[in-house]
Amino acid sequence: MYSQFQASYQRVESSLQKLSDSIAAYNPSVSAADELVAADEAVKQNVDELVKHQQNYHRIQELRATTDSLDETIKTTLRLLADARKDIASIPTFDTAASTPSAQVDIHELLTYAKFIAPTTVPPTYRKPLKDEHTQQSKAPDSTTDNTAQISNGLSTPQAEDPDSNPAFIRSDNLSNLKSAITEEKDLAWLVPNNDNFQPWPTQAVMNSGALGEIQRMVERGEDPALKLSKEEQAEADRKREAEEEERKRKRDEEERRAKEMFGAAAAGQRRGTVVEAFNPDDL
Repeated sequence: MYSQFQASYQRVESSLQKLSDSIAAYNPSVSAADELVAADEAVKQNVDELVKHQQNYHRIQELRATTDSLDETIKTTLRLLADARKDIASIPTFDTAASTPSAQVDIHELLTYAKFIAPTTVPPTYRKPLKDEHTQQSKAPDSTTDNTAQISNGLSTPQAEDPDSNPAFIRSDNLSNLKSAITEEKDLAWLVPNNDNFQPWPTQAVMNSGALGEIQRMVERGEDPALKLSKEEQAEADRKREAEEEERKRKRDEEERRAKEMFGAAAAGQRRGTVVEAFNPDDL
């Protein structure tokens, strides 16, 4: 690159010298001018190549820095993998087949634990129905009457068995009734979610009954919501205003009483003809 610049500069210098000599001899040479232009173009090409060379050099420096950082990252990753491999290899191994069997769970302990599972299988809003005492009392005489054996001619006649009372005999026409009896009306509230009306936002009536509705009504009346006091603040302000009015009234009554006493004393002195002499400090 340096030799190319030297050659191009010498070419420019020689062509410029020839052109100067021809101009000094009052015979400008066109060929010398063309040669100077060609030499200048060669210098320009060499400068462009130098700029490209410098850009490539900076790019190579950036790539070298990137490769160095990536090499350091790879080395760090390999060190971490080696450390992890050492940690895994240091973990003691044991034979699962030769290990002792798991502890046996007692049936009573299992049942005791299982009884706490049942309450979690129903919704939290489920409540057991209250027993109707009237129904239980009405069923008690019927059960005693039905269970009484009938005696005929000194022999006890067995009571006829009701097939409906035996769970082993379930008629086909009672299957639908059985299903409806299993699913009570209170259970349908959470088994069938379509019965609940879903409202993604509050209704207009709910919004009007709240604080936002009150603020809207105040704005419509031309009142400033920021200056509106709450019930507690309004009561406190009324109490302070009443206390201030009572204090002013008490002071006014006290001033009137003092004024009356002063005017009464002055009038009594005039009636008695008393003369009040001025105070003279020389008399002391």
